[in-house]
Amino acid sequence: MEHGTVVQVLEVHRDGRAVVEVDGKRQEVLEMTFVDEDIEPGDWVVVKAGFALERLTEKEVAEVLAPGHSREV
Repeated sequence: MEHGTVVQVLEVHRDGRAVVEVDGKRQEVLEMTFVDEDIEPGDWVVVKAGFALERLTEKEVAEVLAPGHSREV
């Protein structure tokens, strides 16, 4: 898993931008995923320096969001 902050995707734009929620605020990031599939609203991604680096699996999200864990990975 890449290092960064785990956030949920709210919107995806055709030009490679996505809107995510970071600490309760909407933030625009560039979609730079290193997976074969595009990200979609509702997906969870790792964001660092304004780039969505990696889409997470449901298992990875559950581990990160478990009580006592930080969204920083």
